Amino acid sequence: MVCMTISVLVRKARPEDAPELVRLRHAMFLAMAEAGAAGRAQDVDDTSWYPAAQEAIASRIAQGTLAAFVIDEKPDINGNHQHGRLSACAVVTLEDRLPGPGFPRGTSRSMSSVFVEPEQRGRGLARAVVSAGLSWLDEMNAEVVDLHATPDAAHLYRSLGFTEARSLALRRLNKL
Repeated sequence: MVCMTISVLVRKARPEDAPELVRLRHAMFLAMAEAGAAGRAQDVDDTSWYPAAQEAIASRIAQGTLAAFVIDEKPDINGNHQHGRLSACAVVTLEDRLPGPGFPRGTSRSMSSVFVEPEQRGRGLARAVVSAGLSWLDEMNAEVVDLHATPDAAHLYRSLGFTEARSLALRRLNKL
């Protein structure tokens, strides 16, 4: 596959982008399940969480505790454009932790929900939204940025300065 980088406009998401951010988040989970990387693969088709996720995203964007960096869909070869549809996103959550060695203010952040529509891949869109998120985090003086990567995307994150955490990430999934 040839990777072609193009000039794109990355913008900060607004509360009204919440439905599209949820749609892309779900598409990410579906792709993770297909690749064997989903925590609850048996539940991946469920959409009952959409209203709660849309409300949480919209309210957290408005409160300033969540930021998302998005690329609006480009018209297709026939010039058709779905108004309000997004092609790519990266979400940053702002949840302070207790200070510690190397992060005296505790400004540890998380990046998640990095997703690019399959037909838009290979054009540098993931790099663009992640880079925009990292630039914003730099402006916010984030000391640590955590990210969980799929094996296919790890090279992108490494090229942007991410390294393996020195601790083993473990997760406990409670029964619903």
